[in-house]
Amino acid sequence: MKKLLAVVLVLCLVVPVLGAAQEEKKESSFQIYLEDQSQENFINAYNEYNAQMKDTANYDAAAMLAWLNYYELEKTLEMLKENTANLTSMNKFQFANILLEIGRYDEAIPLYEQLNKETPEWSCPWRHKGTAFWKKGEYDAAVTALQKAIETRKEHYDAYVVLAQVYKDMKQYKKGVKTLEEGLTYYGKDIEDPEREQSTIDVQFLYLELLKKAGEKAKYQEQLDKVRKLAPDDERLKQY
Repeated sequence: MKKLLAVVLVLCLVVPVLGAAQEEKKESSFQIYLEDQSQENFINAYNEYNAQMKDTANYDAAAMLAWLNYYELEKTLEMLKENTANLTSMNKFQFANILLEIGRYDEAIPLYEQLNKETPEWSCPWRHKGTAFWKKGEYDAAVTALQKAIETRKEHYDAYVVLAQVYKDMKQYKKGVKTLEEGLTYYGKDIEDPEREQSTIDVQFLYLELLKKAGEKAKYQEQLDKVRKLAPDDERLKQY
């Protein structure tokens, strides 16, 4: 499939300029890279297209850089997959997180499950596995994993936030409110930077939405006033 994609891509790049190719037959650095995806060819192509973008918005070069990075990502992920047995727990966690980030949940979840068996008291793989299940729409599995994350580290702030989001999607709004309120008591007390894991303003809007849908009128009005002060120009306020 990847070889076919490469062939199709080359044809798409070459066919529109066949007339010019009769005068200039030199292969582009990207075509050279496709034929031999060595580190040297990658660096040469990357440097060439990056230089073309130095002083101007060169969209052709930007597209080539995107393709180069795509191929390198796929190559590296394949290498990690082939060597999973040799990865440390942290290597495996980072590999799974990349897969999660690019939406390859079915590949990420088994890696998290391996980590759950190898290091059952490590909260982060439980939380990330819960996120993967949530993104897949498998809410019950997400709840189980996220509750385990909280069980293994009670102050795991962002696990509460994700669990509240899952409850929101399950339309269990009162559970969502209770979960998020508990999680907010651990804001800044966890080992992780709360803002790095979850945008504070996004969490405040999540809380606002949950309160509204749970029918918590007094708390909702109080939270609405708070959010209006925190983010007076936020477009999401138009919904409330």
